[in-house]
Parts: sequence; structure tokens; C-alpha cells
Amino acid sequence: MKSMIVALMGSTLLATGAYAQEGAPLSDAAETAGDEIVVTAQKREQSLQDVPLSVAVLSGEQLSDRNITEISQLQTTTPNFSFQGSNNPRGAGLAIRGIGTNNFSSAIEGSVGIVIDGVPIGRQGAGMTDLFDIQRVEVLRGPQGTLFGKNASAGVLNIVTTDPSYTWGGRVQATYGEFDEFVLRGTVTGGITQNLAFRASAYLTKRDGYIRNVFDDSRLNDRDEWGGRAKLLWEPADNIRVLVAGDYSSRDAACCMWTIRSFGNNANVRNQATAAGVVPGPNNRDVALDGDTFIRQETYGGSVQVDVESASGITLTSITGMRWWDAVDNNDADQRPTPVLNINNGNSHQRQFTQELRLTSPSGRPFEWVGGLFLFNQDYELGNSQQGTFDQPLPPGIQLSRAIFVENDTQNFAAFADATYHFNDRFNVFGGLRYTVERLNTHFRRFPNPGTVLLGPRVDQKSKRVDGAWTWRLGAQFRPTEEVTLYGSVARGFKGGGFNALQDSTVLRTVEPEIPTSYEFGAKTELFDRRVRFNIAFFSTDFDDFQAQAIGVSDTGTLVFDVINAGSLRTRGVEADINIRAGGGFTLMGGAAYTKAEYTDFAGAPCYFGQTVTQGCTVSGGQSRQDLTGRELAMAPKVTANATARYETEVSAAGATVFGQLSYAYRGKTFTALDLDPKSVQKAYGLLDAQLGFALPGDRMRAWIWGKNLTDQSFVELIYDTPLDTGGQSQFFPSTAARQFGATVEYRF
Repeated sequence: MKSMIVALMGSTLLATGAYAQEGAPLSDAAETAGDEIVVTAQKREQSLQDVPLSVAVLSGEQLSDRNITEISQLQTTTPNFSFQGSNNPRGAGLAIRGIGTNNFSSAIEGSVGIVIDGVPIGRQGAGMTDLFDIQRVEVLRGPQGTLFGKNASAGVLNIVTTDPSYTWGGRVQATYGEFDEFVLRGTVTGGITQNLAFRASAYLTKRDGYIRNVFDDSRLNDRDEWGGRAKLLWEPADNIRVLVAGDYSSRDAACCMWTIRSFGNNANVRNQATAAGVVPGPNNRDVALDGDTFIRQETYGGSVQVDVESASGITLTSITGMRWWDAVDNNDADQRPTPVLNINNGNSHQRQFTQELRLTSPSGRPFEWVGGLFLFNQDYELGNSQQGTFDQPLPPGIQLSRAIFVENDTQNFAAFADATYHFNDRFNVFGGLRYTVERLNTHFRRFPNPGTVLLGPRVDQKSKRVDGAWTWRLGAQFRPTEEVTLYGSVARGFKGGGFNALQDSTVLRTVEPEIPTSYEFGAKTELFDRRVRFNIAFFSTDFDDFQAQAIGVSDTGTLVFDVINAGSLRTRGVEADINIRAGGGFTLMGGAAYTKAEYTDFAGAPCYFGQTVTQGCTVSGGQSRQDLTGRELAMAPKVTANATARYETEVSAAGATVFGQLSYAYRGKTFTALDLDPKSVQKAYGLLDAQLGFALPGDRMRAWIWGKNLTDQSFVELIYDTPLDTGGQSQFFPSTAARQFGATVEYRF
């Protein structure tokens, strides 16, 4: 790999050609105006310092500087934002302030909304695409039910891609790194006519796997993705703007597999894995599997946004979106090179249509308002099949199976309004109201695979539900000086109910809606001639009927995924972000959060394996339960923090520059299992990254070498019970849980 890095760095000295600075996008909301960061967290362009809520913002340049290409990597740059991995995209999820619902049920949605270019994504797995040609990423912390509504009870990840420019230009970027990682990205933009511009971008990502299958010496958990996006901007008049966008991405990878952390009571697992050379432990990255592990996924869609400004300055906006997500996956779940549970697959198809119509008043007037209507329609089909011997003594040639097929039809209708009244330049009050009706129809079936014996009962059940809810926010904002803004608010959120449509379900048990009420007080400051930006927020949020996924083991030894209402909980704490322009090319930035997330009422929580009566586990009605009231939430570290120091300076009269950067991210200790199994604790860890590079005059070419996790910290995203090995533990490693080096070259034209 070292020779490849040298070649990439050396290629920068050989490149020639004419150069023109790539034009800034027309809607420059991701960049800085002067030193002002502009965001659209309230459905209008505003300075970050004027938005009365806690928002973390990362520009596309910052993502590139940190070599961040996946949503999962954002947690190293954003306090109080977490990603939990899974063996397939259906089970992955996001959390903000310790709150998030990542689950395998197709009839339950996440607590953190993902919005891409104004289009809400119905399933979190459909939003887990590569971050390329990004203008900015906004993390909106806390319930965002008034303006965003859909799946936003804990917060929103708002992704804005870069718009076309009338100035011709583009860039090509190539990266080579550890595990033979190769990333190629390209963008071109320009004006076709005086009122028509386009932008096209594409990417390719390949990386070898970091989990070794000792059965055939193959590598698992690799990356093999490619995709593209095109945008067309048409401005037929000064007051009309039409933006058409389309994108496509494909993934075909040998992913995603867990490893054994500790053996349980199944001697067959222990003997076969040990004989194959697997040594369990917190650093184990070996498996012994004879079945297939893969994920094949296609994500694509398009949107049309039309903005028409009237003579009075009121803007009518229409955003129409259609999206598709198709995924097929399988993993060999028995952790042995024998066909005990080689088939554990999923086949999901999601289709969604969204339409938002809104009116926005002009900015800068005493009374500012936005109001509109929202429609969401989603069809989501999920098939899941498990097949093998399940460690049962069966006649030769006989296998057990259980397959489910779930059809979900969701409609979400909403009307919303939000307004701010400025009494003067220093004081304003704001509030918003939204009414949502959500309808869900679910058809759940369980049956055997052809030629096999059904494990468990047949099921064929239909159910439907209709939820209606008011969500709102109220607050006030006060600016005692030009440099300081104070605000306080209270907000109510909502996430619709659903059904526990999972493999082990015998009935479609209802899961009630999730209702948060949040209180937030914050200060946003720009000090020392705007060289220091310091924002801080104190928050307290109460959740009623929080939707949580519990993981246990069935009588047959397979994992049992159960979605339940976890009573009530409270998350409270403080989070802060800082940016210091020290001068002389030196910049410091970072953030930190302290969060205490705990259950305030969860008397019926599931017990963990081996939990005794003395440890709080009681049996009633054949169910083992514990009381977690007053205990902390899983996947909710109390302390998260990150810091970056960057230095850039000119080294020649022509304008060539050199730059260097150090970044550190810290995550505190946390449980990774809802039942708070002591064996599921991930200890605190910190990640140190660095880069060193140079840029030719005019910034037309940049090249840098980089390192991630320089101290080689090993950590996992999830620890849970091993399938078919009662008492055993497995773990899921991200690719960043090992030291990595690489190099990146970028050419702009």
C-alpha cells in the first residue's frame, strides 16, 4: 500500500491543464457568507446563530477533510449523535441524545428522521448511502415534529446535496487506503443557457473485508458501491426556480458479519469454531462459515422542487419526491462450517411518494411565517427466511424453516404552520403547530420454505391502525448584545405506532405511538470580532411509550427480536459546539455533550441471559422480566466529544499552501443491549485522526496523506447474544475499529 500512496502523491506533480475555480452553488446555504453559516433547519435560509434550536453543521469540505464517506462515520464529528450497525441495512439505526429505534420490524420506523434535499426517507436503511457531492449535513437535535414531522421524535439528519452552478467547473478526487480501499469521485457543473444549469456527480467505492473467514480464507464486510446524481436547474424568470434531481446507487458486498466474543453452552459451536481456528474475544475478527454472506442493494429516486416568489415576496414551494429501495441479503448465522442455519435472508422492497406544499413569508419582517401541507405514501414489503437444522436431531435430508412475508401500506397526512414575531431587533417569540394523521395497514404471514418442515405455527393476519396527533413548539429568543443570543423553547413530538411484525411474532401485537416533550434553553455567541463562535444548549426530554427493540434467545436458540413500548424515559443534559479562528491559518473547532438518559418507568423490561432473582429478574405468567426504572438507556454514552485543530499557510509567492489537521473523538462507556446485560458494555474509547498535505496555487490541486484511529483502538458497535449458543456473546465491528492510513488527491477544473 505504501507504494500506491507514494504514486498518488507523486501524480500531483505531473498533472497539468487549464484551471477555472468551480463556481459556488446558487443556493449557498452550505457555505459561509463572510463567516456566517447559513442553514435551512426552519424551512428558510437563516444564519445558524439565529436558529433557536441545537444544530450541528458539517460542510462538504469538512466531510472531505475528515475522509467521511458514510453516515455511520458522522458520530466521530458530532456530539450526541450515534450510529448502531447491524448485519444488514434493515437493522441499522441512528440515535440523537441517546434516543433511537433501530429494529428489524418493517411495521416500525426510526426515531431519527433522514431528509435528503427536502424529501423525508421512509426507512432509515434507505438513507444509508454514500456521502458524496454534499453541500452540508445538519444534525437537528431534539423533536422536530412541527416542520419535519415524519419520524422526527428524536431529531433529524438533514442532508443537502450541492446544486448546479452557471460557472463551468468540477473536480475529480481519488483515495487509496487500508484494506485496499479505493474511492473515486467526480463532479462537473455548468450553465447550458443563461437560465439553465446542470450538475452531475458519480462515485465508486471498493474496499476489502476486514473479517476473515477461515473456512475458505475469504474476507467479509467489504464495500463495493457505486452511484451517481444529476441535477438540472431552470430559472425561466427572476421569481421562478425549478430544480430537478435524480440519483442511483448500487451496493453488492460480502457483508455484514459478526464475530464470536465468548462461547456459551453449545458444545458444537465451541468445538467446531475452535477446531477451525477461531479464538473468541473482544478482538476476534475471524469466523468459520460455509454459507453465503452478502448484501445486494439498489437505491434510487428523483425529486422536483419548484419555488415561485410572488410580488409581495411570499414564496410558494412544491417538493415532489419518489424513491425506491430494493435490498436482498443473507448471512450464515450459525457461526460454524456446517449447514445449521446457513439461510438467514431478507428481501425488502420499499416505494415511497412524498409531496410538500408550503408558503413562506419574506425574511426580515416583523412577522415571519411558513405553512403548508405534507403527504407521504409508502409501500414496504419484507420477506425473511431462516432454514437449517437449527441444531435439532433430524433425519437425513430434512431441514426446518420459517419464512415470513410482511406487506405494509403507510399514509401520512399533515398540515403545519410555524411563525416568529419580532417585537424589536432584540426580542421575538416563535411557535408552530402540526396535525398529523398516519394510517398503517399490515399483512403478516408465516409459512415454511418448499421441501422443509415449518418451525413454529403458521400465521396469516391482517391489522390496521390510525393515529392522529398534534405536535407543536413554543419559545422565545432574546439578544442582549449583538454577539449573544439566548433562547428557550418547549416542543411536543410524535412518532406513529406500528406492529411487532418479526420472525418470532405469533400475533401482530400493537406498538403504541412514541410521544416526546422537550424543553431546551440555549445560548449562541460570536465573540472577539466573530473569531470565536460558541453555542451551548441545555435540554430535558420526556418520552412516553418509547419504542425499543429487545434482543433475546428463543427456545430453539435463534435470536428473538422484539419491539416493545419501554414505558417512559427522560434524557437530559448539555451540549456545546465551538469554533475558534485563531489567526495565521490556525483553526480550532469541536464539541462536547453530557447526556443522562434513563428510564423513568420500565417495569416490564426483558431479563438478560443468566440474570437471577437476586439480580432483579422475576418470572410471572411464563415471562422473565426486570424493572429498569431509574436505569440508563442502552447506546446512550453519557459523554461524547470531538475536537479538531487545523493549520494552513502559504509557502510560496504564487500561493501554494501546506496544511495539517489533528482530530480526536471520544465516546464514553455504554451498554449496547436494551436489557443492560453487563456483558454488553462497550468501554470508553477515543479515536485520533490526522492528515498532512499541500495545495498548488489557486487550489486547483490538493493532495494529502491521512491516518485514522492512529492509536489502534478496538471497539464494537453492538454486543448481543450469539444465535444457537445460549449464553454466548457476539459482536459487530465497524471498519474504523483499527488503524488505517491512506492518501487522497483532488484536482479541480
